[in-house]
Amino acid sequence: MSPLCVTWASGKVLNKETVLPTTDRIISRTSGSSAPFVLLSLPDATGAMIQEIDRTHVAWDIETTGFGWSDQITVSGFWLPTGRAELVINTDGSTLSSQKSEQRLESVSGGVPVSVTVVENEWHLLKAVQEIIFEKFDRNYNRLIAYNADSWSGGFDLPFLRTRCIKNDLNWVFDNIQFADIFEPVKKRLNTQHTAYGNGSDINTLVGSHDILFNEVDQVPIETTSESVDHIWYQGEPYDPFEDSGSAVERYKREEFLPILQHNLADVHRTWELGELIREYVSSKDLTYKKL
Repeated sequence: MSPLCVTWASGKVLNKETVLPTTDRIISRTSGSSAPFVLLSLPDATGAMIQEIDRTHVAWDIETTGFGWSDQITVSGFWLPTGRAELVINTDGSTLSSQKSEQRLESVSGGVPVSVTVVENEWHLLKAVQEIIFEKFDRNYNRLIAYNADSWSGGFDLPFLRTRCIKNDLNWVFDNIQFADIFEPVKKRLNTQHTAYGNGSDINTLVGSHDILFNEVDQVPIETTSESVDHIWYQGEPYDPFEDSGSAVERYKREEFLPILQHNLADVHRTWELGELIREYVSSKDLTYKKL
């Protein structure tokens, strides 16, 4: 039998004598084998096995003051696999209570745990996003997903974010992060065709696709794992106050921040759930990951 060759998730090859950290993820195969790499469980300090769960993607979405190069990011939101969200809002110097915002969002969303960070300008928002990435990625999660952030017609969120980093004289906040846009897999690998009076059209917006694919909360076609077993499905507690993101721009101008946070929370919530559908029903070959 060929000796066992253990390979670190980062690509470093270890031999059987190497002492492995008890909390790091590894992949392995028998040397010379053509079999694909597989994830292993490792013992923790108590001897219990740590089960590696492949639900490590984080959903991301932003709200802005408009679409132009001089517009700014107002909210950046993340939905974590544990079923909680982290939102950062730029109030442009206005006052907003993080605690009251979190309580309100948890109430309207049916109990979703939410962390709200309030900052006074876009520069501080981007720095807060950097801190979230530094704290969460690699050690906890390893992939970022978004809907139409970097695909169709160039996408929106990532080009916008890059320009705002440049204008704020900040390093790229998603440097080296693994990313996948789920827009193309939803559009091409799932049927979101809507037919009415003989005319067909694709409902390929985030909201339209989610409404079609998750129209029955008691028929959610995804198996949960121990990490997401308490996940609150969006369709069971729909709470988006807007029909589209354009409404959020007007509310921001009037300093009505809670509805904007609520809308962003709904968007990252739906994005993560669509990502789970793609994981469950679409071949991994149809989802392209790249380093940002």
